[in-house]
Amino acid sequence: MRRRRSIDAPEIQIAPMIDCVFLMLVYFMTTSSLEKSEADLRCPVGSAGVVSDPLPAVDEQSLAISGNGKVNWNGSIFDLNDPAGSGGLVSRLIAFKETCGLSKSEPSLRLVPNEATPHQFIVILLDSITESGIETIHFP
Repeated sequence: MRRRRSIDAPEIQIAPMIDCVFLMLVYFMTTSSLEKSEADLRCPVGSAGVVSDPLPAVDEQSLAISGNGKVNWNGSIFDLNDPAGSGGLVSRLIAFKETCGLSKSEPSLRLVPNEATPHQFIVILLDSITESGIETIHFP
């Protein structure tokens, strides 16, 4: 007489799969970051309690440079040929950096030069940005 062997269903090891799921959970929890909404950002207030030159509360700002040394930043025009104009630009850049510091974000600037912009104006603008302490600069 022949004996029949009972066929057992193969067992699936679930413990290694649970270990992998937990490792992936820990990985994604440690590498992800939360973004602040724009409603949580504050603008600096001037000495009179009124914002004299409000800055939009975003991390990256675009500065358009024309061929004659004029910098357009959100409708405000700064003249790089005039030392007082570049001084106003530096104070505005410092205010932008402080605004980003309040929201715990990294200030970033995107420089958009015109095709007729001389390199000297870009160098003057980069010097002003360096003086303000902003380190992240992008070109298109």
